Amino acid sequence: MNALTAIKGQNASICDAFYAAIASEKAALQTFLQAPPQASIQRVIALLAAQTKPVIVTGIGKSGHIAAKIAATMSSLGTPALFLNAAEAAHGDLGAVQEGSVVIMLSNSGTTQEITRLVPMFRARGCVLVAIVGRKGSPIARAAEHLILAEVENEADHIGMAPTSSTTLHLAIGDALAVAASQLRGFTRDDFLRHHPAGLLGRQMIPVANLMRQGDDLPTVQTKTKLIDLLTVMSAKRMGAACVVGEDGHLLGLVVDGDVRRHLQWSMDLSRVTAGDIMQTDPQTVCDGALLGDVLSARAQAKRAWLVLPVIDNAGRLNGMIHAQDILD
Repeated sequence: MNALTAIKGQNASICDAFYAAIASEKAALQTFLQAPPQASIQRVIALLAAQTKPVIVTGIGKSGHIAAKIAATMSSLGTPALFLNAAEAAHGDLGAVQEGSVVIMLSNSGTTQEITRLVPMFRARGCVLVAIVGRKGSPIARAAEHLILAEVENEADHIGMAPTSSTTLHLAIGDALAVAASQLRGFTRDDFLRHHPAGLLGRQMIPVANLMRQGDDLPTVQTKTKLIDLLTVMSAKRMGAACVVGEDGHLLGLVVDGDVRRHLQWSMDLSRVTAGDIMQTDPQTVCDGALLGDVLSARAQAKRAWLVLPVIDNAGRLNGMIHAQDILD
């Protein structure tokens, strides 16, 4: 066997290990889903959905990282939550635990000393204890009022020791609790966006009224506007379109560059062509009370992409126009 063949064989073996690890974690999830429903899960969901004070999610090591992610997911979906590092709790961080807080304890073995030594302190504060553990008879499992058993047969690594399948299962359970509690709370898409003011998610909360072009920047014509005057308006306002409005300000139609080009292909007498002759009579529009997220969603679902979008009020009067480049930057 030459060196190149040996390397190829080794690469194939490594790829097998890669997919085997994913399969092991998938199996842990499937085993949990196929087990009889745990009655405690419904009680925990109701408990989380009713919380007004932060839920405390605690763990150590790899379970600590999972606990931090679960707390973050709960908070983003409307259930206030904080991560408590079990090792730091006895050094002052226990001050985050309020009287009567719900505490979720994560531990695969159920014997983590950093957590077990916190149990008396949690009880002294009247906390409700929830355990997500891999062993039913473990100390942490016995200490909790509510137990979610998350057993895994094997970890996913080649020596069967690194927290992999177990942490994946714990994370999935935590995400599922967050989602179910959020739904029970009646948490909405708008609520979610308000929790994410930065980045793309935050941009979706921007009112359309803050983005639309209006006033002197708005290209508008009447139905009887001649083609040459229509083109002048479209060129001056640099939107590649013009809104056709009535005397009362109601939107009657929309003309875009493509409408003009298509008409030029077959019209013999351009001197008599008006905006009313070539306008789209039922263009896609958006209400002036909409958010950018609504516009992006509508654009994604549209049968064909639009360049401009008239903004109208509830009575159908034109208030402004959105250009695609203003929302896709």
